[in-house]
Parts: sequence; C-alpha cells; structure tokens
Amino acid sequence: MIFDVEEKDGKVFVFVDIPYKREIEDSPITGARIRMTTEDVVARLAEEKVSHGKAVQEANLFNWREYSRKGTWIFEKKSLDKSSEKVILIKEEKPAPKKRESRAKKKTSK
Repeated sequence: MIFDVEEKDGKVFVFVDIPYKREIEDSPITGARIRMTTEDVVARLAEEKVSHGKAVQEANLFNWREYSRKGTWIFEKKSLDKSSEKVILIKEEKPAPKKRESRAKKKTSK
C-alpha cells in the first residue's frame, strides 16, 4: 500500500493507493478485501504524528474495483493561534449599583 503525506499551501495532502484484489483463486495476487475511509486515514496520520485539522476533501477506497483503488484526502493544516502583538487583559470593574431613594409616604389627614 502506498501512503504519501505532503504539506503545502497550508494544507495536508494524503495520497493513498491500495493493491488490487483479484477474485480468481489461481492468481498470484489474491487477498482479502480492503476498504479505506477517512477514519482509517486519520488513524494512520495519528500513528505518523502528523497534525491536521478538518477534512476538506475525502475519499472512500475499495480494492475489489480498479477505479476505486486510488484516492486523495486533503486536510486543513492545524495551526496555533498566535497573535503578533502582546495582549494585556484588564479586568473591568463595574461601578457600584446606585442606591434607590425611598419614597416618602403621603399622609392623609381627616
């Protein structure tokens, strides 16, 4: 199996080519069916310690069809958010709430 990883233009490109499985028993190239999905590619990238973000392009590969043996996955490159300037955070103090004046009760005289 070919599993190539390239990083360019802020993206991670993964090129995969799995071997073809022949159904004929007399063939020297017989084997089990293989299916490769995005979860498999993410697991393989974790094994190789390649940091990546969300998948931009995905593929599903099967080795029992010739046209579906090759595929390309494209992931965003994981970047750390670093600001160019130092940011100083100051906690704002809220002014004390105003006390409400009590109303004078009107006295009624009879």
